[in-house]
Amino acid sequence: MSYPLNEKWLIEEGAAQALVALLNSQQGKDYRIIKHADRPDIVIENQQNGRRLGVEVTHLFYDSDEARAVFGRSRAQSHPPEYIEEYIRRLNVLLEQKSEKAKGYSHENPLALLIRVVSPVFHMVDFEVYASKIQVPPSDFAIIWLLFYDFQARAWTLLERLR
Repeated sequence: MSYPLNEKWLIEEGAAQALVALLNSQQGKDYRIIKHADRPDIVIENQQNGRRLGVEVTHLFYDSDEARAVFGRSRAQSHPPEYIEEYIRRLNVLLEQKSEKAKGYSHENPLALLIRVVSPVFHMVDFEVYASKIQVPPSDFAIIWLLFYDFQARAWTLLERLR
């Protein structure tokens, strides 16, 4: 596996490492990342039974200002208020976009979508309250996860399954 110094690659790899650690600790599995490519971004393999899962990694931002701030590219001193309803709307748009994109994937393994929610404002409990507003369209994704940061553990340790 090559390790290019590419920001997109590093961000995807970090999310995939968090997913593998969670699956292994919460489900008693032995997953490993075996391939980092494109369409899907990552392929993980259960070392116990050889089953593989293609994982498309994406991130949910409130807007482009939040994305720039999260990645340290903003000089803004403040950000306008954020509303959970708009975050849910953006999640629904992202789910639709990724579901459409997945139709063009050539894949031999089941597919999963991992959405890392990077909001410093909204957390898993907010999304659980608004679960009835989340629209998961039909797609090639057998599994769809939301990955949240646990501010107490200071790690990406909260995983919510949408499908």
